[in-house]
Amino acid sequence: MILLTRIMKRLLYLFTVVLLSLQIHITFAQDINKLQEQLFDYASNHPQEKIHVHTDRNLYSAGETIWYKAYTVIDIENQLSTLSNLVHIDLIDPKGSIIASRLHANISGLSSGDIELTDTLVEGSYRLRAYTNWMRNDSSYYFFEKVIEIGNMRTDELFTNVSLVSMDGIQYYQIKVNNTDGSLLPKTAVRYDIFDQNKPVDKGRATLNENGEILIKVDNKNRGKGILLSIKKPDRRTIKKYINGKSFFSENDVQFFPEGGNYLSNELNKIAFKATNPQGRGIPATVNIITNSNDTAGRVKSNELGMAATTVFLSDNTTYRAEVKFNDGSTKTVALPTGAKSGYNMLVATNFNKIYTQVNLTEDHLNGKDIYIIYQHLGKVFYIAKQLATKKNLTFIKEQKDLPTGVITISILDHMLTPVAERAYFNNKSYKTTLQVTLDKNSYSKRSKVSSDIILGTTVDSLTTAALSASVVNLSHIGTSSEEGINILSSLLLQADVKGYIERPSFYFNADGSYKTEDLDRLLLTQGWRKIAWKNLDSLDKKPKFQAEKAINLAGFARKIGRKAPVPNAKIQLISTNNYMEFIDTVANENGYFEFNNLIFPDSIKFIVSARDQKDKKNIDLSLVNTPPAEINQERNGPLLNNSINSLFKNELLANSEFYTELEKKGLMDKTIQIEEVIVRAVRPKAAEHSSNLNRPGNADQVITAEELSSCPNLEACLNGRLFGVIFRNGKPYMTRGNDSPMQIIVDGMYTEADMLSMISAQDVESVEVLKSVSYTSVYGMYGGNGVLIITTKRGGGFATNSKPTGMLVAQPQGLSLVKEFYKPVYEPNSTSGFQRDLRTTIHWEPNIITTKDGKAHFDFYTSDEAGTYRITLEGIDLKGNLYRRVTDFDVK
Repeated sequence: MILLTRIMKRLLYLFTVVLLSLQIHITFAQDINKLQEQLFDYASNHPQEKIHVHTDRNLYSAGETIWYKAYTVIDIENQLSTLSNLVHIDLIDPKGSIIASRLHANISGLSSGDIELTDTLVEGSYRLRAYTNWMRNDSSYYFFEKVIEIGNMRTDELFTNVSLVSMDGIQYYQIKVNNTDGSLLPKTAVRYDIFDQNKPVDKGRATLNENGEILIKVDNKNRGKGILLSIKKPDRRTIKKYINGKSFFSENDVQFFPEGGNYLSNELNKIAFKATNPQGRGIPATVNIITNSNDTAGRVKSNELGMAATTVFLSDNTTYRAEVKFNDGSTKTVALPTGAKSGYNMLVATNFNKIYTQVNLTEDHLNGKDIYIIYQHLGKVFYIAKQLATKKNLTFIKEQKDLPTGVITISILDHMLTPVAERAYFNNKSYKTTLQVTLDKNSYSKRSKVSSDIILGTTVDSLTTAALSASVVNLSHIGTSSEEGINILSSLLLQADVKGYIERPSFYFNADGSYKTEDLDRLLLTQGWRKIAWKNLDSLDKKPKFQAEKAINLAGFARKIGRKAPVPNAKIQLISTNNYMEFIDTVANENGYFEFNNLIFPDSIKFIVSARDQKDKKNIDLSLVNTPPAEINQERNGPLLNNSINSLFKNELLANSEFYTELEKKGLMDKTIQIEEVIVRAVRPKAAEHSSNLNRPGNADQVITAEELSSCPNLEACLNGRLFGVIFRNGKPYMTRGNDSPMQIIVDGMYTEADMLSMISAQDVESVEVLKSVSYTSVYGMYGGNGVLIITTKRGGGFATNSKPTGMLVAQPQGLSLVKEFYKPVYEPNSTSGFQRDLRTTIHWEPNIITTKDGKAHFDFYTSDEAGTYRITLEGIDLKGNLYRRVTDFDVK
């Protein structure tokens, strides 16, 4: 009986253990399912938009035009995006200020445009960036951004050379200035302003010495900051130069990165390193890994961008150091971290189109529990597998063809689903896209027609429809060094997923569209990548702050006059000044907030917003909600920003300068006439704060104040002869441009007849605003066609009333940018479309090439008057998300 009882207890214990084991297994199965659901929800609610912008070239002269085509795609499959209908394009100057902004309709993922470069731009490295409002939910590191070099020999014509020198132990910025022909400027004072991320922090003066140099002493205010020089030439023109001082205060450096994030003791570890010069750019180097007993544990040589990786067995109780020799002869020794005695690491390798991932565990983690591997991209899971932690080395194998092309994340999770090792991996499918360009001749003469045929496809798919853009440039005007930057492959397959700047991103992609697998792996081992925070998955399902823009929205608040209290249910009307018969109505909510959605209009259009309360009164203050542009990332691409662009690209820029005169003759380029710089110290006259000017007080071509009217008997006599571009006939004001009708007179918001001026006492008037230009008169519609005089009287006297316009404001939101057509000369008999001297840099720009279903397309153009090597660059994407790029050179004799 006792024996039977013992047996029953034993069986009950075993049964309980089995149940608990099953329960634990079910619990962990539920956990992995929950994790998959969380990842799926995250990927569904946070799709990744990416942008690539194809420009006609990367080097420009001030006065030219940047032509571009934007491709907006979604997720790692690079399908053309319909999530956002608007794309923002900004041009950022060397100081970090936006100098041009464009808004484009994103039609099925495609848009195109242009930016005219004024001929007074400061030479320097500019940045062209592109983003959608949806992309602002993540870091600006993932916006499209490329460095554009802009020289200026049109209104500048000066070369600078900048260096850091020491004299008697004191450091100075040494800046040498000379003319295009190498001659020196006479001694002259040079003003300079110091900027810290676009904010002025200091200023000073220096004098060019007999060697054409100035010295600026380095101090805490200007060390590593931006310096804007203002140099006055003998013809009294002022030339501005911007200098990036950040690159002068560092030395060669090296950083080390363990694969998967962990060093493990008594195990094989893959260690990557990256060597950089003082400017932050990669520099070739050799690394020897030495033990504390001076034995060599490893040796590796970097690629030309300073990156390499090697495997090293890190023994317990042994220390290691890395002795680095840079290719400039300098050396550096860095201590390596010791390996952890408890934990995990990973080693990833590719062979025979398979990915091999080895997970190494220390003895204390051999618990027989599950170890998971997950292949995912921003929550989109492509593969999950598990093994039991019963041995120190676990190997997972995955076919590359089952994964998309691009940057994916390989994560190792323990049985608690906690990530223990993780790395980015660039997957390369076994097939590649093909894009062929066939020209009708092997070489061409000047001013001859070039016919090109395109056919595209992939090695596994049938041909399909694609959208392409093509640029043709004369390489003698831009060189080849400036063409090593961004392309569609690097933008959409790499840069959208790697944080920070990537030097020479096109380096990782071969001319035939294939990838440099080893170099890509080195890059991903040494730079951060785009990833999700596992611990925060539960909180990442909140509504994103920035919504995908489907159209232009105009929003604002209706509040009681002079108060913050809202006017609930106010009736709001939006009226176009182009056509006063066009208007839209809406009603504010209980907080006075209102919106006008789904607006589509071109840039430079003005609107009148009017409001009335429930009692049909206009005693309402209106304000608009202004969404500022995305914050500028000053650090990104910092190492690529150059000084002295005129000097760096002297020959190329001189080759462009002769073409400007021809463009002016054709009316395709305006020339700015520089006048002597004038420092304005007087305060601009101010209009009365309660002015009824619909453009807002003071926004006028001319303002006359009460002080200027103090000695006049009546307003007509006082204004006659004082208003620019205005004459008086029989007491009525007319614009001098030949209008037969007098200007519209508005007194304290009331529209009056033109002959009323003689009846108004000048002593009763606080300000007179003259509106002549279209930018100010358009808001008045037909009443503004002959110009407007806005007269505001003093409060409490004469016509004075509290007539500040209420319930109304003028808005000029950013609209869609209009796209110019690229000028295409034709050299055929009897053709008038051509240049007398054709010295073009961009020979042709074709942004809207659409292939037929069988992948074919055609375009043609004419060569210029210059012989040399011409380059055709084709980029694009098909409806399946396949990316295409082809570079073809041909000779003109």
